[in-house]
Amino acid sequence: MRDCRLFFAALLLLFIGACNKEENRNEPNRQLTDFDMKVGNKIKNFISKVDIQLKNPTLKSLETIDKDSALWYLEATFNYCYGFPNDYYDKFEIDTIGMTLDLTVGGRVNMTELANKYNQMVQEISILYNSSGFAQRGLSLVNLDDVQFVDDYINFYIHIIIGRKGTIPPVPVIEGPFGDQDNWWYGENKGICESFTYDSDAAVQLMLAMNGTLPDPVDNFYVINPVDIERKGGVLNVRRETDPNPPDNLYDYYLYFGSEGIGPVELCLNRNAMNIYYNYLRYLLLIKIPNEELSPSYSLILVQSLEGSWGLINQSDPTLRNYFHKGKFNYGIKVHYLPESDYPITLP
Repeated sequence: MRDCRLFFAALLLLFIGACNKEENRNEPNRQLTDFDMKVGNKIKNFISKVDIQLKNPTLKSLETIDKDSALWYLEATFNYCYGFPNDYYDKFEIDTIGMTLDLTVGGRVNMTELANKYNQMVQEISILYNSSGFAQRGLSLVNLDDVQFVDDYINFYIHIIIGRKGTIPPVPVIEGPFGDQDNWWYGENKGICESFTYDSDAAVQLMLAMNGTLPDPVDNFYVINPVDIERKGGVLNVRRETDPNPPDNLYDYYLYFGSEGIGPVELCLNRNAMNIYYNYLRYLLLIKIPNEELSPSYSLILVQSLEGSWGLINQSDPTLRNYFHKGKFNYGIKVHYLPESDYPITLP
């Protein structure tokens, strides 16, 4: 999990106040806020310092900043310059690289060290990006995680989310995006029920449908302070509060779950079941998780993964299984670019 000190230091650095979640999500043409201006100007100022360091590699800055803020600048500036979170992707590759950042005697980060580390970060991520197997690709965002503060340096990891660009699905009808032909096996990439084409499954189709609703063609933003949240069907935090029955394998959870310890499990999801789970997924990701776990400034950025799998109910009995969907979901604070911004650009 992300070191909470990094998160709160970023909030302190930016003087972030509470903002209205509905205003952020429902007004794509809104005017720039003070928050947008403040964050954008801080990042532009850091980019200027990086450029000066590139042009004067022997220059040694006297400026230092606290270590939490240094990590925030690396993550936020990269997403500002090279992130395309508002594009539609139908598949993802996730890469991870580890880095260290030296500290001064006083436990701070010298600006020269930080600028050089940022340039190293761009170079290493660019290599991964250009070696991706996707012909049409985009970098959605990067996320600094697993931060460890040692006496004279910082260890951290960068998770890089590269997406394969696809065609945005049609806008779904009220009841959901799935039609009569959508009879999908719950998971395991088995494809359409009975045909078993081994090219997709219900979990993947739900992920694609959800991601198809997230890009906004008239919006333009970058992401700061991203976080990953994982959920799994059958776990209490995805139990449907309004389900009137004890668990009976019939829509007990917002994510698909069925247990042979309860009774028969329907592994083929027809159009009705697909549309029900699609709407449950939207409620879980857009309302339940943000309201219960995140500050109002956070928005869903993408569904990174959603897969269908199974596990034994009891290791001593191989005949009874639990079947479930589990996923990883990326949230972050959307910040709108300042007028006449030169970014984002594609990685070199």
